[in-house]
Order: sequence, then C-alpha cells, then structure tokens
Amino acid sequence: MAMTISQLRAFIAVAEHGSLRAASRALGIAQSGITQQVQNLESMLGATLFTRTNRGITLTALGQRLLQRAGAIIGECERAEQELQQLRGDYVGDVTFGMTTEPLIDAFAPVLMEFRQRFDKVAVHLRTGTSRMMISWIREGTLDFAAALVSKQTDTADLSVTPLYASDPVIVCRQGHPQAGATSLAKLTGCTWVTTRSPNLTDDPQVHRLSHLFERHGLPPPRIVATVEGLYETLHLVGATDCLSLESSVVAKRGPFAGTLTTIDVRERPVDQNVCLLQRAAMPLTPAAQELATMIASYTRTVRAR
Repeated sequence: MAMTISQLRAFIAVAEHGSLRAASRALGIAQSGITQQVQNLESMLGATLFTRTNRGITLTALGQRLLQRAGAIIGECERAEQELQQLRGDYVGDVTFGMTTEPLIDAFAPVLMEFRQRFDKVAVHLRTGTSRMMISWIREGTLDFAAALVSKQTDTADLSVTPLYASDPVIVCRQGHPQAGATSLAKLTGCTWVTTRSPNLTDDPQVHRLSHLFERHGLPPPRIVATVEGLYETLHLVGATDCLSLESSVVAKRGPFAGTLTTIDVRERPVDQNVCLLQRAAMPLTPAAQELATMIASYTRTVRAR
C-alpha cells in the first residue's frame, strides 16, 4: 500500500494550519475526512507524524522530514498538470522563482510587466534571499528557477547553470561617509560592517566572502556588528549609520537606496562571481516558467551590455 496524493494534501494542510478544523476549512473537506487521511498515512508509514496537545497540533521530527518531501511531491504533481495544460496552449497556473540583488534591480519590474501582458492567467511569485537560500529552495522543489550568484566554490553538481553576466560587488556606504574616499581596504579596518545572511546558517557565503577579502590581504577580521536576513534592512542600516556592506554596485545606482548610498572604490576586489540562471538539471521547466526564465536572461544580458 502506497501513500496517496490526497493523504499528502491533508497532511500538509494540517501541518500548515495547525489544526484539523483549519485544514478542513482550507481544503473544503469534512474534518472527519482529514482525520481519516492523516490516520491512514500514519498507519501506512508506521510513524507518528503529529503531536497532539491542548495547544493544537505540531509536527514530530519524522513529520517535519515528511513535510519537506510532501511539499516537493505535491509541487511536482501541480507542475505536471500545469505543464500539460500549457503544452496544449492554455497558459494557466503559476511560476515561483527567486532573484538575488543584481537581477532583481535590473530586470524584475520590466520583465514582470511584459510577462503579464503575454500570460495574464499565470500567477507569478518572487522569493528573495541569498544565493544559498535559492539553491536550497530549488533542490526542495519550492522554486522553479532562480537568478543568483555562483562562484567556483558553489556546489551546483545537480543543477543546470546558465551564466548571464559577471557580478560587480563593491563596498557601499552612506553618502557623506567619512571613509567614502578611501582607496585601500586597510583604511577601512576601523569601520563596522553589516552583512546579509541566510537564516540559521552560521557559515554563510556572504559573511565568508567579506571575511575572506580581509584575510586574503593580511588584514584583521572585519568588525561585523550585525547579520541581517533581508537586503532592504541591510541597506537601510547602511544608509542610516556609518556601517559598511559588501553588495552589488547596482544598489548605489538604481533602486530605492540609490539616492542615499555610494561606493568606496578600494583596490582590493572580492572573489569573482557570476549571476547565473539556476534550475534542477533533471527536471525541465514548465513552458510558462521557461518563458519567464528566458525573458529574464535576455533582459539582464541586454541591460549589462549597454
């Protein structure tokens, strides 16, 4: 006996909503039906998936592991349905993709508007974060594709990687910063720094890249006063204080912080990285996702060639 899609849908709904009643409302199924689906799934697996207390329902350790798999399975089923519809010329469904700073500022707004004009029945959902987060989400199956940073050290063995253009990381600061005219990294050793990092990751590439830059040039470690999960929060902090950050040069040229930030042109450069289009190597994109990915790649290359 194998688990069914109905069982997995019921399991995910209970996990996401925290109760059988809320899951019942979300799926439009009687609560007794949800209970039966979850009980059958637990019986088939020989495992307890939820802990039931007077505060509600929470996942066990085994339930948390299954939730990761279940989300990917349901996502693939939905993609398969959408793909067949789209191949028949009926462009419906949704596309979920990720972007890091440079492609987000360069391309998201104009490409989204063009895509919506052509495919108005396809819902678009953007997720932002660090490159490591994007790669993790692609592997989990929660992202169709991403435009993100890739270096020689990035593990992309199971991914399809299409380079778009070379990244341009620089040191950014607020306009009027006392060290804005510095020409060497050594002049910045007394400064404080803020970095954007992935949640729950202590060995994050963004933090490591900054520390490695100082180490490579024989300088003491940078004084990182905070690691922030969101780029907006990072740039707001840099614009409002004397903290510095290692970011794409585009944040000081375009976007909401262009009027408050500037760059410090030091001689030392971080390790080279490329902005690339990433997707799972073994799984083709749906036609709608492929159209959007192609539009992003084309537009970003055009912008960078100007």
